[in-house]
Amino acid sequence: MAKYVAALRGNLDANIGKAMTGAAFDARDYLKQQTPTYISNPTKWTLNSTFVSRATPNNPAVMLGFKDYASKGTPAAKYLQPIAAGQPRSHKGFERQLQDTGVLRPGEYAVPTDVYPLRLNAYGNLTGPTYVRVLSGLKGFREGGYTANTKGASSFFVGEPGYLNRGIYARVGALPKGTGGIGSPKGGRPITSNLKRGFHTVFNITRQPKYKQSFPARRLMIDKFNEKFPVIFERLVFKSK
Repeated sequence: MAKYVAALRGNLDANIGKAMTGAAFDARDYLKQQTPTYISNPTKWTLNSTFVSRATPNNPAVMLGFKDYASKGTPAAKYLQPIAAGQPRSHKGFERQLQDTGVLRPGEYAVPTDVYPLRLNAYGNLTGPTYVRVLSGLKGFREGGYTANTKGASSFFVGEPGYLNRGIYARVGALPKGTGGIGSPKGGRPITSNLKRGFHTVFNITRQPKYKQSFPARRLMIDKFNEKFPVIFERLVFKSK
């Protein structure tokens, strides 16, 4: 009798674990399906940002969450958690590098403006090469670190020009060039490459941004899990009989 009860309990625990795991994967897939409703034009990285840990008979529990690791790029949890929970966002690697080199002050954040010569891509983000270009122009790499040989990199600067707020600016407009002017062996018009140019605000420098909860990922996953678990569990129990 004891062996029979133990067998039933083991079978029940196994079915519970399988049902929990199946419901968790359904919840993950449902979140992926619903993400474009809350995030405009999400990247594949964002759509595949959720992980699932499987339940076992010895550990009848599952975990669903945003991936907080990445071999390359920014972990999804870093930028999704603030909008999913309504939290302040942490510093990006770009901002930490600018702080480490003294370009940004402690507590400052840089928010892109999508203004020429920098443009957000189709997903609403700046690309890695664009960040490298700005870092190089601001001398934001640590000593001995990577240096980008990019055209116009020296046109970026941080400051409060005129009556504008503190920000990261990019000089725009062609640099006028001459051939030396009167007395120059080449003759011609004077060299005028030191003339001032216009500039655009490419990053606003702000205090720590805090996001409103705009992506109810937790509620979406829990609701779908609660919907699917009893259905899957019932199917497994009747199938095993």
